[in-house]
Order: sequence, then C-alpha cells, then structure tokens
Amino acid sequence: MKKRGIALLLAGLMALSLAACSAEKTVREDPWAAAAGGGGGNSNKVKVDPYAGEEVKIAYIAHDIGTPNNQGWKEGIERECASWSNIKVDSYGAEESAETQVQIMTDCINQGYNAIILQCSDGTALAPSVRQAEEAGIPVITVNLDCASDTIHSALVMAVDYDAGRMAADKMAEQLGETGEIAIIQGVPGLERTDNLERGFRETIANYPNIKIVEAQSASFQKDTAMTVMNSFLQSHPDLKGVFAINDAMAEGAALAAQSANKKGQICIWGADGEKDALAMIESGDMAGTIYTNSWDEGSTAAKIALLMVGSEYDYTCLTATPKVIMEPIVVTAENVGTIAEEDRW
Repeated sequence: MKKRGIALLLAGLMALSLAACSAEKTVREDPWAAAAGGGGGNSNKVKVDPYAGEEVKIAYIAHDIGTPNNQGWKEGIERECASWSNIKVDSYGAEESAETQVQIMTDCINQGYNAIILQCSDGTALAPSVRQAEEAGIPVITVNLDCASDTIHSALVMAVDYDAGRMAADKMAEQLGETGEIAIIQGVPGLERTDNLERGFRETIANYPNIKIVEAQSASFQKDTAMTVMNSFLQSHPDLKGVFAINDAMAEGAALAAQSANKKGQICIWGADGEKDALAMIESGDMAGTIYTNSWDEGSTAAKIALLMVGSEYDYTCLTATPKVIMEPIVVTAENVGTIAEEDRW
C-alpha cells in the first residue's frame, strides 16, 4: 500500500508543482513542461529500488537539529523509512552554520548517499552544493528553507509562508479590535520563507489603519534571544498591544518576557509553526495564536519524495522549475486549540 501511495505521489508531482503562495496570487506551474533536458544540467543518477531490498542511504541535514521543527521533520522522515531495514537515515545538525552545512553536503556526496533532505541555512551559500549533489545523481529535497530559487532540484516541501503571515495578521487584527501598537520579532533576514512570512504580515496589517507597527528586530529564531528583544520592546513601547514572531520559539520567548513583566494575557502574541509548546501556551493564555503545520507529516512527505526519486528514472534534468509541495496550514487560537489531538502535537 505504501509503495502504491508513493507511486501516486510521483504522478502528482509529474502533473504539477503544487500551488505556491505569493504576494500577488496563487500560481500553478508545470515544472515538467520541457521533459527533455529542462533542468539544463547533467545527472549521474542510478536507479535503486528501495522496495526490492537494495540498500538506500538518506541524509537529513538540518539548520539546527535541536529545534522542535527539525526534530519533528526528523521523526517524520524516520517513521516513513522505519518499515524497511535496508533504508538507513542519518541526521546531521549544522549548528546554524551555512559553512558547516556546505561541508556536510560535500561529505554526503562523497559518501554516496542516495538522497539528501536539506533545510538550507543560507539559500545562496548552499545552491552550489545542491547543484553538485543533483549532478552526482543524488536527489535533493529541501524542507521549508530552500536554496536559491534559480537552482532547480528534485523538490521543496514547505509550510505556507506569505499566507501564514497574512492569516496571522487578520486574526491578530480581529483580536485587537483593529487598533493598537504592535511589533515584529524577525527571523534571519534573507531567508525566503521568513521574508515571505514578514511580508505577508506587513502587507495584510496595512489594511488596518489604526494598527501601527512600531518596531521590528531579529531574534534569529532563538527563544532566549526573543526574550531579550521582547524586553526591549516593552521598555521602548509601554503601550504595546501585539507581537508577531516569525516562528513559535521566538513567540514563546516573547510570552515568557511578558510573563516576567506581569503582562501575561495583556499582549496579543502570535507565532508560526504550531509546535506543542506553543499550543500549550495558547491553552494557558500566554500566546494568542499560531499557524499550525504538522511537521511529522512534512518530514514524512519529504521522505516519500526522496524514496520515489531514488527508485525511479526521474531526475532534476527533466524539470523547468523545482516542484513544491505546500503543507496545509491551520489558524490556531484558544477557540480551536483543543481540536489539535495529542498525537498530532510534535
């Protein structure tokens, strides 16, 4: 049954690149439009059948292996591959360093991995490594943080970005009665997903003239750094009513800082990801909401695609664009957080 499901997924990818979210409108593209030589490169791809007992090695290379997102993706990948003893998954953490990721990529290429699942620390810095892997016949599936957009590779699996910012902005505006001072805790500038999240939030909140963004500062996805940033916001803007953090870890840090300042529940704090600690903070009233995506499913989907790439004739040279699989988002607030079952909390 699982093999059949993967075959169906391959058929879906061949038909279209799933709808990507943009600032303008949802656009559908056919990345298979030029099936011969579309990727403009050469590949040394050799088909290996994971389901016939042939040995398969998959490398998962994370920006920071210790974060809840990365742990969720890792577990999803491992769950998907656990049924076959001949499929091995090795996980690597780059400790937030693009330079380290480049070195790990080089090592994995030299060691002859059959596929690589990668969360890019820096899309531009990792693009040559992604291209090198694909040319060596190693399919690369990126997760959430992609390589440079002009580097065609086997697939990108991602949560919504622009639309996540848009949905958070609309719900926060509703919760604030469409008035008040707010701030943004940014991720790492220059990463497509985080830039799109912020742009979606800013462009949507601009529709509410009585809501003013008074400050924005990066906390580099880190909870502790976000606490420091939030404390600075509270000192500079005593009338602050809302905060949008680009990921849940930073939202949790902002919520802890608000607690320490005796402002629990007085500031509308939003995140994006949907990790279990954020859901618990929504239940306790420390956070106002988040945009939930099931990271286990996201990791599992990346693994499915990696296996179908390994076991098929398909390679990146057939593509005119990188296929995108966009995971389903859910707007979560106190009103519906109880509908996220425990077994779906990563």
